[in-house]
Amino acid sequence: MRKLCLDLGTKTCGFAISDPLGIIATGLENFYFDENNFKQVIAKVLNYLNESEYKNQIDTIVLGYPIRMDLSKSERTFMVERFAKRLGEHITLPIVFQDERQSTMNAEEILMNAGFSRKKRKTKKDSLAAQLILEDYLRRIS
Repeated sequence: MRKLCLDLGTKTCGFAISDPLGIIATGLENFYFDENNFKQVIAKVLNYLNESEYKNQIDTIVLGYPIRMDLSKSERTFMVERFAKRLGEHITLPIVFQDERQSTMNAEEILMNAGFSRKKRKTKKDSLAAQLILEDYLRRIS
């Protein structure tokens, strides 16, 4: 079964998905939504689960967990925890947290080294960050 990963921000959410064997992670999209309107993100997750080509193929939701380098929580950490609770009211799949420290910086660096313009990096970085988070999760559970 596949894992769907989210890198949640206040206005964008990067999505990534694993292959059916849980070996390869692929970035799906950068989803833009109205600031702090997480209902739109939940609707997008439900779309992936129920109406997309991945219908009935996803068994776990992986959420990037933004903790500080000293492992303390920030306001973004609490935001993700609140989102997970709200999402859990709409789905029965397990929702797991995966440390996302450095994922966005690493995604930005990868895209910069690949020669992407600043504008193009902005459209790709969140889905690549979700892909990196999902790769870390898949390594951790294998």
